[in-house]
Parts: sequence; structure tokens; C-alpha cells
Amino acid sequence: MNLVRKIEFDNLTWLNIINPTKADIEFLRQQYGFHPLVLEDCLSDVQRSKMDDYEEYLFLVLHFPRYHKDTLRLSSSEVDIFVGQRYLITLHAGELKPLERFFTACEQHPVERLTYMSKGSGFLLYEIISRLFDYCFPILDKIGFNLDSIERLVFSNRSQKLVEDISRTQLEIINYRRMIKPLRPVIMALERKNNKFLTENLEVYFDDITDQIEKIWNMLENFKEVVESIRATHESSISNRINNLMKIFTVISVIIQPMLLVSGLFSMNLKGIPFSDMPNSFWIIIGVSSMPTLIIATALFMKRREWL
Repeated sequence: MNLVRKIEFDNLTWLNIINPTKADIEFLRQQYGFHPLVLEDCLSDVQRSKMDDYEEYLFLVLHFPRYHKDTLRLSSSEVDIFVGQRYLITLHAGELKPLERFFTACEQHPVERLTYMSKGSGFLLYEIISRLFDYCFPILDKIGFNLDSIERLVFSNRSQKLVEDISRTQLEIINYRRMIKPLRPVIMALERKNNKFLTENLEVYFDDITDQIEKIWNMLENFKEVVESIRATHESSISNRINNLMKIFTVISVIIQPMLLVSGLFSMNLKGIPFSDMPNSFWIIIGVSSMPTLIIATALFMKRREWL
């Protein structure tokens, strides 16, 4: 559903557009004179985060993770931002809860507007991005919790379920890294480019955002190493169990091989087979065929008990 909301305070306008339409894009073109290529990006899915620096404004495309509880999947949610001297425009699909909550707070509470909109569009941009990054950490905590749970079960016998959990968690980490990696240079460049929209020296705030994204990236790097180690350990455990099963099957085949050999010989339809004409030939043949098997089985048992 398309929705356009606006807040005006102290010569600063925050325009929040959810699910922008062609009419909204045409309004932005006429009202602010944005570049046509930039406006095209607002209606299309841009796969990577980026920043375009124009003389009178900055255009940002940022991607943040969004966790779907129903499907247990991690997806990317895009927000496009125009930053000028007296305006800030956000365009998105309404999926990022921190952004929606922050806009509603500034819309409804004068104290919030005074706190966050009185220092210019640059500071308001900082506050939006900072809240979106804060939203990233609970998702990281969830991935870390999943890794801890998987690590505790890695030597259990729930192989199929564990393989699914490892694969799903690894996919979450890969998707998360795919979003954050192109976002890092954008945030670092923003720290330098946004100075012209700051009413005072607020570089320390954007240093904080840089620290946040580096912390997120370092955690993702750690998670990547952990999940790869868990997968390797689990595959090694499965391989060891298969090897043990093969040993058991080999022992069984060795034990019953004499019986198969003797039974095969005595099953031949030939004259002159030993014991074939005796009244108790069946039991004699069973005894003869079982004797090597019993000897081999006894020897293996004694060796396992270290009696030999």
C-alpha cells in the first residue's frame, strides 16, 4: 500500500514514502529536481548499497537484514534516502520497523522532533542509520544462539535435522554478509561526504556508525569460521560412524564366509560328496560349516577383550 507522510520542523522537512509510485517519483522530480537516473533507482530493486554525491544532495541506497519468523529466512530490505540541506526523504517498502517507529515518534511527539530534527538533515540521517544498525544486532544474536545450539548437538545422532540446521544457519550468514559487505564502503564514504549537511561538528557520531558496522562485520566473520568448523566436524563425525559400520559389516561377512563356503560346496548336485549318504548328514554338515565360524568369532571376541 502506498503511503506518503511528512514532518516539517525548524526549516527541515522529512518526507517518508512507503511503496513509492510513479506519481510520487514525478512529484520528487518536479519539486526537488533530482537526477532521472537516481529516480529510476527508486522504482527498481538495486542489488548493492551505494551512494551518489551530487552538488546539492546525497542519494543513498542502503540494504538491511530482515528476519522472517514464519519461514525462518533472512532477506534484504532496501531503503533509498535523499539528503539535502533542508530536507530528508526516505523511500522504502515499510518493512524496517525501526525506521517506521522513529518516524512515528517524531511525528507524534514534539520533544522527539526537537531532539532529532533541530540539528539539521545530517544529524537526522545519522539517527536513522544508527537505529537501523541497532536493529541488526538482535538478528546477529539469534544466529549466535543457533550456532551454540548446533555446536552442542554436533556429536548427536540427529544427523538429518542437524544438517538442515547447519545449512540454514550458514545460508543466513552468507546472506547477511552479502548485505553488509557493500554497505561498509558506503558508510565510510558517508562519514566524509555528509559534513556539508551538518550544522555543527558531529563527526564523532558517524564514527560511531562506522564502529557499529565494523563490529557487525567482525561478528559475521567469526560466525562464518564457526559454522564452517561445525560443518567440517559434523561431516567428520558422520564419516567415522560410516567407517565403524563398514568395520562391523566386514567382521560379519568374515564370520559367515566359512558357512557360505561349506554350504556352497555341499549344495552341489554331485556324487561322492562327503557325509551325503549318512543318516545324520544334515547335522554333520551344519557342524562342519559352523566350526570355522565359531573359531573366528571366538578369536575376534578374545582379541576385543584383549585376552590374546
